[in-house]
Amino acid sequence: MSSTSPAKWYSSWPLPLISSLLLLIVMYGLVPYTFRYNVQEPISIFHMLYLFWTGMPDWEHGLLVVPISLGLLYWKREKYFNTPVAGDSRAWPLFLVAFLFYYIGYKGDIKPLAFASIQILVAALAIWFYGWPLFKSALFPWAFLAFAWPMPGLDGLIAFPLREFMSAVTNLFLNLIGIPALRVGTAVVSAPDFALGIPQGQRFALDVADPCSGIRSLFALMMVTALYGYVTLPKTWQKIALFLCAMPLAVFGNFIRMLMLTFGTIILGSDIAIGPADKPSAYHEAAGFVVFGAALAGMLAIDWLLQLNWPRVLADLKQWAATPAEPKQ
Repeated sequence: MSSTSPAKWYSSWPLPLISSLLLLIVMYGLVPYTFRYNVQEPISIFHMLYLFWTGMPDWEHGLLVVPISLGLLYWKREKYFNTPVAGDSRAWPLFLVAFLFYYIGYKGDIKPLAFASIQILVAALAIWFYGWPLFKSALFPWAFLAFAWPMPGLDGLIAFPLREFMSAVTNLFLNLIGIPALRVGTAVVSAPDFALGIPQGQRFALDVADPCSGIRSLFALMMVTALYGYVTLPKTWQKIALFLCAMPLAVFGNFIRMLMLTFGTIILGSDIAIGPADKPSAYHEAAGFVVFGAALAGMLAIDWLLQLNWPRVLADLKQWAATPAEPKQ
């Protein structure tokens, strides 16, 4: 396909964009693709995504992904408008893969393949109409779309190991600071005191459920760290390092939450700190917000460390260590 100057592309970009949107809307928004859970009602992929985003707390952040991606494109609009366009017909293998995933996902009711089809088709359309140089410059907004796709099987695979790890870490820390505790499966309970006649679990008994494991905050934090690193960090290795910290940050935030619930139960009692199973107390709900507060504080600290001039810091430390101490008068 022929190359287009920036000025000509600026005036002609709506037609390819509208054509691409129409194809996406028809394939993923109008064609019945799967059935609602427990209801024999055929729905489209976009409808299914909406149900995930509005009905499952682990994936509520998906509602924000497309607006953020569009916002990033608008933020860098001058860069894109000044990039020459050279539409590339060699994008046809991506079309083939996208349609193949769409078909296999439909026949086998494999939802991740449907989501992968959207991701790949968007790339294929961008390269076909606008070319690889422009798509490469907009690679992050396109890759960011991956955070919109729910992966229920993945959260089930990760949740239980995280629950076990969180209960083990909490149990170890409580014993280290002098609060006798026992780990029972994924629960952390107070140890018995036979001398005082206090049975096991009387002072506190907390089960590390899925929300307390870190799984609920993990996927949202992955999205936040990727976005924050892209916007604030200048180097690729820094962006990757911050993104890889998403899981430790989620674990850290939920560890703080577990300590709040434990100390709250000891001081205030289970009714105030935890509440009934069907209606968590206000303290319990507030502890959930601490997860993100602690994780975001940790993210800012890591961002600051990544941007330090470490050669300068190490040189200053070396100079300070080599400076002889002044004699006392």
